Amino acid sequence: MRVFLTIILPLLTPSLLYIAWLLMRGQAAPNAGDGQEGGVVRRLGDDMPWVTLVLSGAGLALAATMTMYLLQPMGSPTSEYSPPRMENGRIIPAELRDRDADAPDASGSADALPD
Repeated sequence: MRVFLTIILPLLTPSLLYIAWLLMRGQAAPNAGDGQEGGVVRRLGDDMPWVTLVLSGAGLALAATMTMYLLQPMGSPTSEYSPPRMENGRIIPAELRDRDADAPDASGSADALPD
């Protein structure tokens, strides 16, 4: 679902909006009696601004990805990740926990240094 919301939907949105705009304006409907095949197929192949649509879709995908990154919960630099686990037949979700203040530091205690 995350891939759909952050990549596929933003890439397709400009094209879908452009096609909907063409349909609402009536330009995508075939012209009666002129002998041409008109319609959406002709507009998609010849006159559609593909570069603009692809670049705007890529920009939306980038914006969606950055928004998801910035809005995700982040712990402090000292927090510890606890993965999902099963306890008593229930799945406990992942969480970020602060490390215990009384846990020894990896570099050792400042009191242990000689004067």
